[in-house]
Amino acid sequence: MTATQGKLAGKVAVVTGGASGSGAAICREFVLQGARVAIADRNQEAAVRLATELAELGEARAFAVDITDSTAVNALAAEVRAAFGHHADILVNNAGVRIVKPVLEHTDDDWHKMISINLTGHFFCTRAFAPAMVDTGWGRVINIASIASFVGRPDRAAYCAAKSGALGLTRGTAIDLRHRGVTVNAIAPGSIATPLNAEAKNDTDVDWGAETLVGRWGEGRDIALAAVYLASDDASYVNGTTLTVDGGWVSAKARDGEIASHA
Repeated sequence: MTATQGKLAGKVAVVTGGASGSGAAICREFVLQGARVAIADRNQEAAVRLATELAELGEARAFAVDITDSTAVNALAAEVRAAFGHHADILVNNAGVRIVKPVLEHTDDDWHKMISINLTGHFFCTRAFAPAMVDTGWGRVINIASIASFVGRPDRAAYCAAKSGALGLTRGTAIDLRHRGVTVNAIAPGSIATPLNAEAKNDTDVDWGAETLVGRWGEGRDIALAAVYLASDDASYVNGTTLTVDGGWVSAKARDGEIASHA
């Protein structure tokens, strides 16, 4: 398959937090599917490094941005248009961070950081990039949520609140942009082997992957392939929904002893 044959051929895509983890995997799959990709990240050095690596596969460019700064996000939209000669057709709001500590120990700064990066930044980016999609009658907005959007997770109250908010933002934006050729969906990852989960992945006493219905940790590519689907014309009738990519972790639970060891 060549870039002109991919499911995203000719599209311009912006991936926030695109320099590492699932974001980097999304950038790679988008390039392989023919998209021209803007890797938007606070870590410009890492973004440039990835852009250089992906240049062997297609077109990718690095952009430095703080998504919590609406002025910087608006400037990014203009920079992407200038760099690619076309507005962004696809926006993946992937940038995110997580603070792990008991709720009563959360400081004001902890709370504001979780909300501003994991939720407000998604709003700023959508507000900056979606108008051009509306003008041309085609666009895709994909918000990266979490299994923490559905269930409480220990020592993650602010993170759960922000990620739950991402689903509300997805649904509300989808209905506001209805009938304009722009779809807005979310992906809710589970246990994905990225730097954000490195401590748990390397813990020899627990195995989060074994808790899933498929019996393994997820990889960044699992999220990337879901993003390719939602960004493509294959998903033109999918709107305002959330695709959970967690190996079935949220869907089914069993108490100790309920499942035979050989099952």
